[in-house]
Amino acid sequence: MRNRNAFLFLMLLIAFLLSACGSSTPTSAPPASTAPQSSSTEPPAQASVDPNAPISGGTLIFGTPQEPAILNTLLTSSSIEDAVTSLFVEGLVQVNSNGEYEAVLAEELPTVSEDGLVITWKLRKGIKFSNGAEFTCEDVRFTLEGVMSDLSQVSTSGYRDIEMLECPDPYTVVATFSEVYAPYMRLFAYIVPRDAGTVDEMETWAYNQKPWGTGPFVLEEWTPGDHLTFVRNPYYREEGKPYLDKVIIRILPSREVGIQLLGTGEIHALWDVTEADLPALANLQKVKYAATVTGENELLVLNFGINDGSAPADPSAAPHPILSDLRVRQAIQYAIDKQQIADTLLYQNVKPGTTVLPAGPFACPQPASEFNPEKAKALLEEAGWKVGADGIREKDGLRLSLKINSTSGNLLREQTEQVLAEMLKAVGIELTIENLPSDVFFAGGESDGLRDMGKFDILMYTTGPGLDPDSHLYSNYTSYRIPTLENDWSGANFSRYINQDVDQWIDEAAVTTDFATRKELYCKVAAQINKDIPRIYLYERLSITAHREEFRNLRISPSFVDFAWGAQDWWLSK
Repeated sequence: MRNRNAFLFLMLLIAFLLSACGSSTPTSAPPASTAPQSSSTEPPAQASVDPNAPISGGTLIFGTPQEPAILNTLLTSSSIEDAVTSLFVEGLVQVNSNGEYEAVLAEELPTVSEDGLVITWKLRKGIKFSNGAEFTCEDVRFTLEGVMSDLSQVSTSGYRDIEMLECPDPYTVVATFSEVYAPYMRLFAYIVPRDAGTVDEMETWAYNQKPWGTGPFVLEEWTPGDHLTFVRNPYYREEGKPYLDKVIIRILPSREVGIQLLGTGEIHALWDVTEADLPALANLQKVKYAATVTGENELLVLNFGINDGSAPADPSAAPHPILSDLRVRQAIQYAIDKQQIADTLLYQNVKPGTTVLPAGPFACPQPASEFNPEKAKALLEEAGWKVGADGIREKDGLRLSLKINSTSGNLLREQTEQVLAEMLKAVGIELTIENLPSDVFFAGGESDGLRDMGKFDILMYTTGPGLDPDSHLYSNYTSYRIPTLENDWSGANFSRYINQDVDQWIDEAAVTTDFATRKELYCKVAAQINKDIPRIYLYERLSITAHREEFRNLRISPSFVDFAWGAQDWWLSK
């Protein structure tokens, strides 16, 4: 049982909001001014109209090169799924565009008992789900049951330490913890309605494909491979909102096609634009973008265990024939010129990756890895890998050949893979590329997904912590969260990385209320990860959404991958 504690201070994150549009607009029109009385020979003056006043109605089309496979937040496992669900799912609190926690379904931020073991949320009254059911404490209790289910894909960090959750009345939630849990503010960031189904049948819920929530929109139609259509939630709590009639998520073959459609006006916005796309956007008329620092990295996940799909809980019992050797992992990192990737593929818009915690209040800067092919070659020689006739190294009849997998339809990732292949080839490592549709790449173990099953050598994708790193570090780097059949594929430690010190430091940080001490522990974790190299951080990421000028009030939270933060305030100018 991990220790957990109540976070006894309100964390503020300085969000570096980069926006080329600055399209912040009021959510309601100011009173129109009245012209002075005119003479009978002149027509009466017209009342002035605020051009920035929101207009109700219209259909907004959001393009994306990825498609969700499921819309139950207890089972989602990809960024696009998290993004789409943000149109209808809400939590008790959320992180706003200033990087601050604010109440959503709760009336105010939660209160904490003197001993730090009891957290109390007061819920807003009169809130309904889009199916008309009232939101109460029972929905929060049901969400906890869902999170703790063996079927859930959610990190149980913090939730598992709730000893008792009580509902003294329909609008009060009282959680008693067995141990204090410092990052308690991150809990219940989404609510699953209690009438979604029976928890032990979660994987077959109709809700998974036809969900409902308290957010501004509700799913009307889902045509796989083509689009998802969301319409206004008739029970949304803010009168007159959302302003839009519909939001259509259009599934595109690639981001490049999306940029073309954005330029022609066939879509209003494009999700998951990369830093490499910014020069192309600059050439488009009436197109802008909003961006924010996220604390995420584009990274390589290296598999410590055998890659035959047996998914060993302990990779030392069935080690990867190549990547289990630290010297090989070190050689791979020495062979990669991260600065060149940042400069040439991303047009100097990003920093090379150096740490699991690059931004936010718990940022832990680490020394940049050295680009040194000669050191890479020396390490491989020391490990027994000799250069073969074609320049690729061999050892005991085994070729030094590795496969890299990522999501298809992503030109930047494809270009990055090709550059990585050339860099590794220069030191005698063969890298073959095999990309997959996002729903296949992110599939869980129950669907024979390659990440959970360990059926890979190297993975490339983006991930990182939110405002508080506890959940991310716990899920991605502790030995407790190696996905296996025995634990129903729970966790995101796909490297099968085991370091007892890392486990201990993450556990200790979660029960430490002193900010400086927590940060010190997390920095120990970051430094140890860089020594063991279960992952290689290529470059820091921005969250970027490109949009047409007529798409107003787009804002991005620095803590989430969603594109729908504040969607109730979106509107289209004429």
